[in-house]
Amino acid sequence: MYSLELPLTLTDADGNSSNGAQPTEVVVGDAQQLSITKEVAVVGGGAAESGKVLEYIVRVTNISAVPASLVSIYDDLLVAGEGVLTYVEDSARLNGQPDGVMVDGPLITVDYSTNYGDLQPQETITLRFEAKLGENLVMGYPVVNTAQVKWNDPAMYNEATVSIDIGGTPGIANLSGYLWHDVNFSETADAEEQLLVNWNVELYFNNALLETVQSDDNGYFVFDGLVPNMDGADMAGASYELRYLAPNAGDNTASLGTASSDYTNGPQQIQNIYVESGANPQNLNLPITPNGVIYDSVLRAPVNGARVRMLGASSGQPLPDSCFDDAKQQNQVTLTGGFYKFDVNFSSAACAVNGDYLIEVDVPNEDYVSGPSQIIPPQTGVDTGSFDVAACIGSAADMIPGTPDHCEVQLSILPPPIDADARSSETDYYLRLNLDDSNQPGSSQLFNNHIALDPQLEGALALTKTAAMLNVTRSQLVPYTITFSNSLPVPLTDLQLVDYFPAGFKYVAGSANLDGMPVEPQVNGLQLQWPHLRAEPEQTHSMKLLLVVGSGVGEGEYVNRARMFNELSGQQTSGEASATVRVVPDPTFDCTDVIGKVFDDTNLNGYQDPGEGGVPGARVVTANGLKATADAHGRFHITCAAVPNPDRGSNFVLKLDDRSLPSGYRLTTENPRVQRATRGKMLEFNFGTSLHRVVRLDLAEAVFEPGSTELRPQWQSRTELLLERLEEAPSLLRLSYLAENEDPALVEARLETIKARIAEDWAALDCCYPLNIETEIFWRRGAPPERGNVLDGFKRSINRMIGSEDQGGVR
Repeated sequence: MYSLELPLTLTDADGNSSNGAQPTEVVVGDAQQLSITKEVAVVGGGAAESGKVLEYIVRVTNISAVPASLVSIYDDLLVAGEGVLTYVEDSARLNGQPDGVMVDGPLITVDYSTNYGDLQPQETITLRFEAKLGENLVMGYPVVNTAQVKWNDPAMYNEATVSIDIGGTPGIANLSGYLWHDVNFSETADAEEQLLVNWNVELYFNNALLETVQSDDNGYFVFDGLVPNMDGADMAGASYELRYLAPNAGDNTASLGTASSDYTNGPQQIQNIYVESGANPQNLNLPITPNGVIYDSVLRAPVNGARVRMLGASSGQPLPDSCFDDAKQQNQVTLTGGFYKFDVNFSSAACAVNGDYLIEVDVPNEDYVSGPSQIIPPQTGVDTGSFDVAACIGSAADMIPGTPDHCEVQLSILPPPIDADARSSETDYYLRLNLDDSNQPGSSQLFNNHIALDPQLEGALALTKTAAMLNVTRSQLVPYTITFSNSLPVPLTDLQLVDYFPAGFKYVAGSANLDGMPVEPQVNGLQLQWPHLRAEPEQTHSMKLLLVVGSGVGEGEYVNRARMFNELSGQQTSGEASATVRVVPDPTFDCTDVIGKVFDDTNLNGYQDPGEGGVPGARVVTANGLKATADAHGRFHITCAAVPNPDRGSNFVLKLDDRSLPSGYRLTTENPRVQRATRGKMLEFNFGTSLHRVVRLDLAEAVFEPGSTELRPQWQSRTELLLERLEEAPSLLRLSYLAENEDPALVEARLETIKARIAEDWAALDCCYPLNIETEIFWRRGAPPERGNVLDGFKRSINRMIGSEDQGGVR
């Protein structure tokens, strides 16, 4: 909140503010002259609320050059009203002393001269006392207190008045009010009238924006802590101004009413606001009185974003902005409530008195049809005569007689409800009007004149389509269900349902029914048409039918679509609904099944001979990710493992996962295996495995020439002994290299050289089985040299755990 702390304002008899300083006057001669000032404060601080205690200070100063005689002070608390102020017992003090102060009910009297003698020149006496505010005082009630000083003989008088509003705070001022829809034009918020919530209220000072607040759930707003701009009757400096803005208001948002207050009121604004210290004026109100609502003719909901203008009916030209109290009312754009308003001021020939005027509305977007509504047409328009607004007041056309100075053509400030039939008297409105100034504003404005706009009909119906099954085969019957529902408040007639079915599908005659009643469609190529349908509000209808999949339809997805149309206009009234089915291969005639076995090939001949059992738990995998696990007898089966090309077949690949074999087992047959698959034929895959004899050859750096892949001469003959061992029985050869500080690349090269040499020698022997050779490398220190000594690192970690290396540790 914008606020400024000021010293307490003091008011003298002439209404001048001293802000605590002594008033200055020019004294002529030696006549007695006294000045008096008065100020008020809230005991304990804060606002002056009911039940709180106020402290009043009265100062009387001799501003003449001679002593003042017979000085007495009077303060009557009844000036504020009966029960407003009650004296607080034993609170009055004169110059800090109780002597000389008398209290008789609400009257406080000070006989200064009797108790203290004459008041000397430039001497000041101060009276302080407290008074309690009454309970249940109305917010904003002005509490006025006046003190009077009397002196000399014959008596002379002077007085000072100070005022504070209930809810006000000394030194500052508050402003507050309410916003509501004033249905009965009474400028009083009645219980049934709609409050305006979350409206912005802007506070300006000297045409500069100070602060913005929003109206609360009660339509109430308040600005507090304001700097007073008025001292007594003196309007000191610039004025405050309030401007009221609807939520989301923009540059084209028109005012919907004239403010109501004790200041200068205008279209949604109050100007020339002056407030004193402690002032708390209430009821700076905005009662809006729109002319009507722009609304959807089908949904009966307000339309925001519609542009509304007023034309001269004879010329067809828009009125100048100056013809309206608020220039923004020409080409105004509606907000969420859809309200619009025209305050015609008849200020020029372009907006002459007793003229014919035409209201024109531009649709907000492509969701609406341009031009006047065809569903709820206006009673007057471009091609008709005008509706005489002045003659309407008090006539049968005036739907609310209780407002004798205004004409309302509908009963409610809101659009017609959904149960009001289109084109009934409950939906009447007028676009061409005759306006005059004989009874302002009743003869220059038409109220509850709600204007309809037609929405695009597409999407007026909710349409869905489902198929009873997702996967179908050729020659199978497919049930479809089409549902359509009207969620709108009016019935839709002259509807046509059109179903578009895929090529190769065919309608089964006699299968269609609507809500259980047989209804045959008109078959037009790949379309099924059901005309002359009707959809009532809030009703759902169901159309069921059967299609058969033709024998020539290939595998894949097929989409069936449906739409609703208006027969008369051809306009689509719904979105497109679709249902997709997938034509899949027939398990009997199109699929290829796979069977097989994983067996223990003990004689390593690649065939399952008598006595060779299965290998349970072995896993086989297809190229497209299908998996199967062998049973206790090593058997496996994959249903519909492939759908081969119908014309030329397809290759099918199956692989045995050797990781699933028991430890030590190796394959004795081809892996993976490939066979040609054709539709409807079964494939068999058998995999042989066996527990192989492993012959191990250990190598190290010492058996090679330094830095070379050549064996030292003494080891050349050892390969012949190795071949002899391999010939004794089918075996697996494993080459193992124990490395320490060698180059990893050299180690790999040495293993590959030995592997190639043995393979070459074995091939030359033309022995009875293929030789499989495996290689492996062991690093003595745990890793190649460039990766560091893993073992040393491990030792150092252990030593740190048990003590420093200097004290002994793992060696």
